[in-house]
Amino acid sequence: MKKLSTKHRAQKYNSAWKILLIMKLSGILLLTSFLQLSASGFPQANRVNLELENAPFEEFIAAIEDQSDYRFIYLNENISDKLISVRAKRTPAAKLMDKAFSEAGIEYRIVSENLVVITPITPNTVNASVALQTRTINGTITDEQGEPLIGVSISVKGTTVGTITNVEGKYELAVPDDAEMLWFSYVGMVTQEVAIGDLTIIDLAMASEYLGLEEVVVVGYGTKKKVNLTGAVSVADKELMENRPISNVQQALQGLVPNLLIAPTNAGGEPGSDMSMNIRGLTSFAELDEESDPWDDESGKSAPYVLVDGIPMGINDIDPNDIESISVLKDAASTSIYGARAAYGVILITTKKGQTGASVNYSTNFGWSSPTIWPAIEQGMEWAHALNDARRNSGGSPHYNDDALNRLAQNLVEPGSAPGMLPNASGLGWDIMNTGTKGVANDDLTSKIVNQWAPRMKHNLSVSGGTEAISYYVSGGYYQEQGLLKFGNESYKRYNVDAKISAKVTSWMQLSLLTKYKHGNEDFPTNANYGRSWIMNWIGKLKPGTPAKYPGSDIWLSNTRVEEWKTNRENILNNQLVISPRIILEPVKGWVTNIELNYKSSQRNHATQIKQYPWVRPSGEIAYNPQSQASTQYRSDLKTNTYLSPNIYSTYTRSFGNHNLHILAGYQHEVFNYNGLKSEAFYLLSNSVPSLSTSVGEKTTEDDLGHSATQSLFGRINYNFSERYLLEVNVRGDGSSRFEPDQRWAIFPSVSAGWVISNEDFLAGQGLIDLLKIRGSYGALGNQNVDNYLYVPTLPVKETDYWLFSGGRAWTVGSPNLTSVNLTWEQVATVDLGLDVLMLDNRLGFTFGVYESRTTNLVGPGEPLPAVLGTDVPKKNEGEIMTRGWELEASWKNRINNFSYDFRLVVSDYQSTVVSYNNPNKLLSTYYDGQKLGEIWGLESPGYYQSQGDIDAYNMDQSYIYTGTWFPGDSKYTDQNGDQKIDIGNNTYDDHGDLVVLGNDQTRYMYGLNASARWKGIDVFILLQGVGKRDLYFTNGSFRGPAAGPMHNNVLEGHLDYWRDDTSPLGANPDGYFPRPYAQYWAQNGKNFEYPTDHLLQNGAFLRLKNIQVGYTIPTSITRKIHMKNVRIYFSGENLLTFTKLMFYDPEAFGGRWYGMGDAYPLSKTLSMGLSVNF
Repeated sequence: MKKLSTKHRAQKYNSAWKILLIMKLSGILLLTSFLQLSASGFPQANRVNLELENAPFEEFIAAIEDQSDYRFIYLNENISDKLISVRAKRTPAAKLMDKAFSEAGIEYRIVSENLVVITPITPNTVNASVALQTRTINGTITDEQGEPLIGVSISVKGTTVGTITNVEGKYELAVPDDAEMLWFSYVGMVTQEVAIGDLTIIDLAMASEYLGLEEVVVVGYGTKKKVNLTGAVSVADKELMENRPISNVQQALQGLVPNLLIAPTNAGGEPGSDMSMNIRGLTSFAELDEESDPWDDESGKSAPYVLVDGIPMGINDIDPNDIESISVLKDAASTSIYGARAAYGVILITTKKGQTGASVNYSTNFGWSSPTIWPAIEQGMEWAHALNDARRNSGGSPHYNDDALNRLAQNLVEPGSAPGMLPNASGLGWDIMNTGTKGVANDDLTSKIVNQWAPRMKHNLSVSGGTEAISYYVSGGYYQEQGLLKFGNESYKRYNVDAKISAKVTSWMQLSLLTKYKHGNEDFPTNANYGRSWIMNWIGKLKPGTPAKYPGSDIWLSNTRVEEWKTNRENILNNQLVISPRIILEPVKGWVTNIELNYKSSQRNHATQIKQYPWVRPSGEIAYNPQSQASTQYRSDLKTNTYLSPNIYSTYTRSFGNHNLHILAGYQHEVFNYNGLKSEAFYLLSNSVPSLSTSVGEKTTEDDLGHSATQSLFGRINYNFSERYLLEVNVRGDGSSRFEPDQRWAIFPSVSAGWVISNEDFLAGQGLIDLLKIRGSYGALGNQNVDNYLYVPTLPVKETDYWLFSGGRAWTVGSPNLTSVNLTWEQVATVDLGLDVLMLDNRLGFTFGVYESRTTNLVGPGEPLPAVLGTDVPKKNEGEIMTRGWELEASWKNRINNFSYDFRLVVSDYQSTVVSYNNPNKLLSTYYDGQKLGEIWGLESPGYYQSQGDIDAYNMDQSYIYTGTWFPGDSKYTDQNGDQKIDIGNNTYDDHGDLVVLGNDQTRYMYGLNASARWKGIDVFILLQGVGKRDLYFTNGSFRGPAAGPMHNNVLEGHLDYWRDDTSPLGANPDGYFPRPYAQYWAQNGKNFEYPTDHLLQNGAFLRLKNIQVGYTIPTSITRKIHMKNVRIYFSGENLLTFTKLMFYDPEAFGGRWYGMGDAYPLSKTLSMGLSVNF
C-alpha cells in the first residue's frame, strides 16, 4: 500500500496511480532544482510543541501539518519503516524538520512556498548521482572561533549528492560538472549556500544561530536551559573578554553584568593589582569599616564567592584566555545552594576542556599603557606666585623671594642657566623643602620620572583534543606588565598552567583530573615608612622647580625619591597549586553522582629591603640616607594557606509525560588552614646581599596560625510542567567553626517559581514573542565572614617599646578580651521579581528585575560600657541594612547576508539604608537608623566673602568653624536653623545644627553598552561603560592646590582659579572657584575645608570608552596552505576616552569609600595589537 499525503489522511492508489504519482514526483523534483528554498528559510512564525517517543514518522508529519502551514507529499514506502522520538517546545518547524529528516536519512524539498516533497536518500539515487560526478571539491568547516565542526552536512543544491565533515572539520565531495551551489547545514549554526563556480577548495566559517530558548546557563552544581531559570542569573559573554589588553578577569568583566560593581582599590591601577567586587550593593558593617581604612587593600567581607570549575579561587588567579563561561548568580534562590559563603552573590567560572579532534591555539598581545588622566602641573612663574600668595595669606614671608623668582625666570628661558637651589645656612645641606619647595629649576620632573608609555604583553598556548573515550586540555599563559616609573623597575609577571584530562572508563564511569597552577611576581620600589603606596602621592607633590639632580652630579636629588626607589625594593612571590581528582558515576540513566576532592595550596612571600642610598652635599661630598647602616633593614613575611574539600553530590532527572523533575542532594566539607611567619632584621652587613642571615642588628620574629572548617548538607528540587510552570526549592544546612559550638549550625532555604507565558496555548503561533516569562524568588543565606575565635577569651602578649630589663625589652600580658559567646550568623534575605522576554526569533531580548535584600544580625558594637572596664566591648548581632535595586538587560542581534551585528545594554541601580544600628543618640559620626549609606553631610555655602564690608554685613558667627579672624576669600556658610551662628549642634540626626546632606558617594545608575559587527572576516567591537551619578568630596592637599602645607601643596592646571585680590602678582580673581589659600595644611585652611561644602562637591559621573577592537580573520583558503585553520590579527584600545566633569582625577579610580587622598596609582589606557592562531 502506498500513501500520498497532503493532510493526515490515507488514500489508496492502484498501479496506474502509482506510476502516475512517480512521474509527477519526478517532475516536481526536477522543478525543485530551480525553485527550492533552504529549510532555514521556512516561515519563522511556524512554531511547534511536540512530544513523541518511538512513534511512526507519519505521526510527526501529521503534527507538523496540524501546527503549521506546511503540507507534505510523499510515498508511504519512503517513511513506513521510520520511527522518531522528539520533544520540542515552541521550536521553529523548519529547525525541527531539518533535524528530524536528517536523522532519519530523508531528503526533502519545498515547492510553491509551503508544499514539502519527501524522498529518501537511497543507494540507487546516490549511485545515479555518482555516475555524473566529474570533479572534486574539498575544504575545512569551522565555527566563528576557528574550531573545526564535526558532522557538518554538505550537499549539492538540487541533488542528493552529499557528505559530512570529519573530526578535523574537513570534507571531500565529488560533484557534477553542472553543479552550481553547495549547501552547508549544522545544528546550532546558520545554514549557508556557496556558489561553486570554478572553485576546488571551499572553506567556511559557520555562524552561530541565535540560541534564545535553547541557551544553556551554568548554575550551582549543574546547568539549566535559560528558559527554565527562575533565579536572577546573568551571563558574561566570553567573546567580549577575549583579545583585550587587560591584566585580569576583573577588568574584563567591567560593564558587562548589571549590578556587578568592579572598581579599583586603594592600589589604583598598580600593575597586577586586584579590584574590589560587589553584587547588588549588598554589604555589612564590617565591610564598610574596612574600606574606611586607606591602606587596607583586602577584597572585603561582602565580596562575591568565586568558584572556578567548582573550586574556590581568586577571580584573577586564572588566565582570561582559559575561560569558557561566566555566570553571575545574584539572588538568594540562585546562590543558596552554596550556603554560608554565598551571601553576597556567586560568580561561577567554567574553563575550557578537551573536545573531540586535536587543536592547538596560540594567542599573543603586545600593548603600551599610559595614564588615563594625569593632572598637569602649572608651569611658568604662576605656580611660584600661587605658593607665595598662600604663604603671605598665612602671615609668613614668601617661599620664593625676588632672587628665587629671578633665577626661576632665567631657567624658564634657558634651563640650567641659574642655580636650581642654594646651600642652606650651615653649608652642609640644601635650602629646599621635602617636596621641592624653594627649588627653582626647570627640569620637567614628570617627564623624567614617569614613562609616557609602559609596555605590557601576554601569551597563551593551549593544546586540546580527544576521542569519545578520552579528552585533554593543557594551557600555558604568561603576562607581564611594566609600571609607569622610569626608575625602580616596577613590574608584575604572572604564569598560569591549566591542565585537564578526562577518561570514560566504562559506559557508566568517568574519571577526570583538574590541575591549575599560578605563579605571580611583583617587584616594586618602596619607601621605608609608607611602602609603595606612597609613590604616586609623592610624585604629585613635587614642585615644578625641584631640580632633578644635584649640581655637577649624576645622582638624583633625594627630594625626588628616585635614588630611594632604585635602591629600596618590595618583592612579592605568589604560588598557587590546585588539584582536583573527580569521578562521575551514572549507573542508571538519569542518575548521576559526582565525587570530588578539591585541594588548593597558596604561598606568599613578601620581602622588603631598605638600604642606604646616596645624596650629595654642597661641597660635593657623597652622603647617605639613612645616615647609619644600622638603620638598614630586611623584612620577610611568609604566608601559607591550604584548602581541602571533599564534595559529593548526586542528581536524578526524570520526565513523566509533561512533568519534568530534577533532584539534587549533596554533602560538602571544607577545611582551611593558615600559617604566617614574619621576621624583621636591622643592620645589613652588605647592601648587595640583603637577607635575615646577613643582618646583625636587632631581629624580631612573630607567627600567626589559623584554622576554620565548615560542613554542609544541601539539596534542590526542580520541577516544571511542560516547561510552562516552573518551581525550584533549595535548602542548605551549614555548620561553621567560627562560631561558638551551640551557635554553629543554621539552615538556609530558598524557593523560586516562574511562569513561561509564551508556552501557553493562547500565545501559540503568534510568531512575535519567543519567550515571555515572569519569575520570583525568596531566600535566606548566612554569612560567616567574621573573625575567628571571637568566642574564645585571649590574653594579648606583646613586647614593650620602652621598658628595658637586663638589656632587653620586657614582655607584658594584657587583660583578657570579653568573648562574644552568642555571636552567630549574619543573614541575608532577598526577594526578587523578574521579567524575561525574547522576541522576533530571539533577536530582541529584555530582562528586567527588582529586588529587596535585608541583611540582619549584622555584627556590630555591643552596648557601651565605662572605660574603667579596661578592654573592648564584645561584638554582637544586632544591625540591619536594607538594599533595594533594579537592573535591566536589553539586546538586539541580527544578520543580513554576510553582515551580522548586535547591541547589548546593561543598566542597574541600588540604594542601601541602615535599618538598625546600636547608636541610640543617632550620632552622625557613625551609622544610625534611617541613614542612606554614602551620605555626605556638610555645610551649604553661598560663596566667598568679597570684602571686610561683606563680612560685617553678613554678620554670622562662624567661630565654631574657626575662632580666629576671617578674611575676604574665606567661605561664608548658610545658617540653616536661623540662630545666627554656624555649628553642627550635637552632631546627631536630631540636632545637626547647620549640617545638611549634600550628596551621596555611592555609585548610582551603572551602565554598559557594547556593540559588535562582523563582515567577511572583518570584526569590530566597542564597549562603553559609565556611572550616571556619584558625589565625591576630597579633603587632600592635591585637590586643594596651594591651600595646604609646603609639603602637600602643589599647583595643578585649574588650581590658579582661586580667590585673590589685586595685591596678588597674578591679579584679582573675585569669582575664583577655590577659596583664599593658606600655607598650613589645616589651621586657617580649616575655615574652608574642615567640613564638606556644596560648592566644592565634585561630580563623579563618567562615560568611558572601555574598549574598541578591530580585527581581521584571514580566509581559510589562504591559511590552510600554511597548515593553519584560523588566523586573526587585531588592534585594540582600552580606556582610550573618558568624559567626566571631575577635576584633576580619574573618576573610576575611587572604587572604595576612601577617596580623600586622591593620589592612587593612575589607571591606564592601553593601545595593543594581537594575533590569534589555530592549528
